[in-house]
Amino acid sequence: MADTVTTDDSLCGDETTNTSHNQSVTSMGSGSKRGVAASNGISTVISARGAPSPNNNDGERTSKWLKAIFLFFFLLISGMSNWAVIAYTHDYVPRTPLPDIVFSLVGEQRWASSLGDACVALCIILLGGLLLIHQHRGTVLKRVVFCAATLYAMRSITLAATQLPSGYTDNKGRCRDQVASKPSVFFGRLFEQTIRIGFQSKDQMLCGDLLFSGHTLVMVTCSLAVAYYLPKSIKPLQWIAHVSCFVGMICMIISRTHYTIDVIIAYWLSNMVFRIYHAYCELDMCMERHKSILYSWWPCRIIDWLEQDIVPGRLDNRCSFPWRRLTRGINRERGGANGEAVSSDSSSTTCDTNATTHHHQKHVSISSSSTYPLPC
Repeated sequence: MADTVTTDDSLCGDETTNTSHNQSVTSMGSGSKRGVAASNGISTVISARGAPSPNNNDGERTSKWLKAIFLFFFLLISGMSNWAVIAYTHDYVPRTPLPDIVFSLVGEQRWASSLGDACVALCIILLGGLLLIHQHRGTVLKRVVFCAATLYAMRSITLAATQLPSGYTDNKGRCRDQVASKPSVFFGRLFEQTIRIGFQSKDQMLCGDLLFSGHTLVMVTCSLAVAYYLPKSIKPLQWIAHVSCFVGMICMIISRTHYTIDVIIAYWLSNMVFRIYHAYCELDMCMERHKSILYSWWPCRIIDWLEQDIVPGRLDNRCSFPWRRLTRGINRERGGANGEAVSSDSSSTTCDTNATTHHHQKHVSISSSSTYPLPC
């Protein structure tokens, strides 16, 4: 007889299936022992899909720190490699712009460059707001950072492989003078770009930072993350990110900050990396992940390591404000039954205030001979 365990998620099955599965755990004879063993062995699945495993020991904490350090240096090295390539190739990039279909139809719009930067900033702010309210903000941040670092690593390769001239009508006026390559010049430019985090003034800039668009990379990754992780009750806010991303890409082209091909390639690659990562995470069992064709792509080996302490499946998108933890901590210090009551009431804050416990039930049917989709 199959034992039925319910967990907090509304993503599995339709209403009819959920109703039929909403039965109490039953067992006959020796099946009661199996029911107890199943409830103990499934402790990691009872939490929402995609949530960290509740069995947090010292080894897992160390592993989380190692992953955080890895992601920090991965993003740092990827970004600095972009700036290093620009610092070197600036003196070799030609100054005659290439033909572009949009350039032939629309003249250079210098005002659009500032608007495009504003669109990038808005997408980053929306992502920051999402991280602030999301229940699994650490997992979301980890995934976004890996996608961005991977894309910047790809970008450093394309920048070094092919140098395109800037598309401005006055490249000689907008670009810095070309000088003989010297270590002092190279490291000075690299230090300047590192201090500015890649931002440049609109005049007298390092040119050749084109294929593919870093502005588009950031906007598309942020907008995809916002659309994917927003809770249902505030899902319409995703259109702010989508519209900002679209307007920003148009501005990058008409301001001639990037060629049309730069933006198109950035859009395609950003979608590919983000969707491959999350398609791999949504495979319900580690065994299915390793059988997937995605596992043969080497970045998925890194993804597998990053996600090894996360329950397979799609995240349960809920709001959990960080100041709630502070409030619960203060209540615990005060002690007493009142503090415990407040702690339990505020432990599961969701955006969907109209939702009932039934709508957030996740039902997992476990056969006595089945294996559990535990973390990798």
